[in-house]
Amino acid sequence: MRPGDQSDSQISFLGTIDYQLDPDLNLRHPLLREGLQIWNDLRGARPMPAPADIDPLKFPARLLPHIALLDVEYRPARRFRWRLIGTYVTKTLGRDSTGRYWDEIYDDHAMNAIATGPTWVIENRRPIRNLGSAHYADKTYLRSESVDMPLSSDGEVIDRLLICMTFGASRTP
Repeated sequence: MRPGDQSDSQISFLGTIDYQLDPDLNLRHPLLREGLQIWNDLRGARPMPAPADIDPLKFPARLLPHIALLDVEYRPARRFRWRLIGTYVTKTLGRDSTGRYWDEIYDDHAMNAIATGPTWVIENRRPIRNLGSAHYADKTYLRSESVDMPLSSDGEVIDRLLICMTFGASRTP
């Protein structure tokens, strides 16, 4: 499937989806603060760690279900692909999209909203906190807090993001 093509398997939120970015990284959830600390420890004096620095065996077991790895491809155009999605995330969302490209699973509206954080990270070369809100057709509301952190194989090009996520759901906005 080419970027921009629609398919029946794409996610349509049938409502709104919004993300607010917090470059000051005022993380509320302790797991996200822990994920950011690990990222900082891994990078040391470098601007960002390499994907090879990410060893799941060295992450606390409580954090692993909240982690996702996002591949960033640049040719022929920028595309995002879920490399890994933790079990907490897949259970909360009711879907495991590991290995799938975003343009294959999200409609344009959702993809543009979700790409806000990763795009900011690529442009600014540092982590960002995302506060998200998705309003579904069945009137449930899913709120999220995440931190998107850049990874680079060569120290220059951001080719992967480490993302730590938490969610909360409710029936009212």
